[in-house]
Amino acid sequence: MKLNSNTVLSICLATLTVASAGAFFALNKKVDEAARLSEQTNRSFAKVKPWALQRDALDAVLEEARLQSLISGKETSQPSKTTPQSYPGDIERRYGDPKAQFTLIEYSDFECPFCSQFFPVPKALADGSRGNISVIFKHVPIHGEASRKEAYAAECAGAQGGNDAFYRMAGAIFSSTQANGTGTNEPLSVVADKIGLKGSDLSKCIDESHFYNKIKADFKEAIDLGIKETPTTVVRYNPTNKQVVLSGAKTPEDILKAMANLVKSSGASQ
Repeated sequence: MKLNSNTVLSICLATLTVASAGAFFALNKKVDEAARLSEQTNRSFAKVKPWALQRDALDAVLEEARLQSLISGKETSQPSKTTPQSYPGDIERRYGDPKAQFTLIEYSDFECPFCSQFFPVPKALADGSRGNISVIFKHVPIHGEASRKEAYAAECAGAQGGNDAFYRMAGAIFSSTQANGTGTNEPLSVVADKIGLKGSDLSKCIDESHFYNKIKADFKEAIDLGIKETPTTVVRYNPTNKQVVLSGAKTPEDILKAMANLVKSSGASQ
């Protein structure tokens, strides 16, 4: 089915039957952008076979020594004791209003080709929701060294400029990599410099593994949820904390349907 703004709006209005649906949010021109991005994603899907995570492979990675090696890039079983600062694992990389009714939690890998295609779609929906949708990014760095360093780079950008810098760096990384473990076309420090960050500081931050705890926590969270594919999006309706897991790069239509169903089920249970 070919998506356009009228299709998305019609489905949303048809499925949101709760009395408060009109106040829930009004879609604007950003839906057109989301639909366009979705069409681009669908065209890419036709050319490339999705890379799916196997549960047994993820379980194996969760073994402490291997997880440490993957995330820290070291062979020790503990994070480096030489790091001058270590950030906690509960840092929240949010795009949009923290008080939004809906949160889209995106589990992603910078070296996953479908993650690159999908990355702008939740953000476009948040932009068009008038404050009713926010996005949280979580790391699942499966594609080896390149994934690990890029996850650190995004977090180190966030350390320089907050969540705005994190999302700018994330977008720049996705734009600069050919995916599947190939890494970025330019050094991450150069990528950072081009978006107004301090590349030398970012390189130092990456080397010192400040965000080991954050990336490890995201990775374990993905395993606990049984996530087998990147990207995966958890759609959460915050008034009730009900949520649904959507595997793969979904269209804006899919996400809006999931949101509408959460509202309907919450209304029926009250």
